[in-house]
Amino acid sequence: MPAWPELTSGVIINLVTEVIVVVVGVFIAQSLRRVWDEWRYGRWCATVRRNGEDVVQRAVSAGKAKEVLAEAAELSVFLKGLVSPYDTLHCDIIEVAKQPGLLLIDRKERRFVIDLDKNPPKSKVGVPATL
Repeated sequence: MPAWPELTSGVIINLVTEVIVVVVGVFIAQSLRRVWDEWRYGRWCATVRRNGEDVVQRAVSAGKAKEVLAEAAELSVFLKGLVSPYDTLHCDIIEVAKQPGLLLIDRKERRFVIDLDKNPPKSKVGVPATL
């Protein structure tokens, strides 16, 4: 029968070893996830156009691209924030069918393109906007 100090030292060594294995596993998993997300969602670009010329072109981080591609409401907020210094959108930017050409999401080229020339005119005061 092992002595008490030998038993406790064996248990402590096993616990420390398991903690180290778990910590190293978590770091490796996070690193792999970060590389995967960068490969899948990296290199996106957002462009605002007016009169056929690019007014602004911004790189979109992999985390933000993942977030906005997963949820349409987040995409709407992100794109309205991008456009706001240059113009006001007069329609729901996500409803592409109601205002064709305003928003182009090119997944192959990894681009969001907002063409302000396709932005509908502002509705009259007191008249609800057509969505």
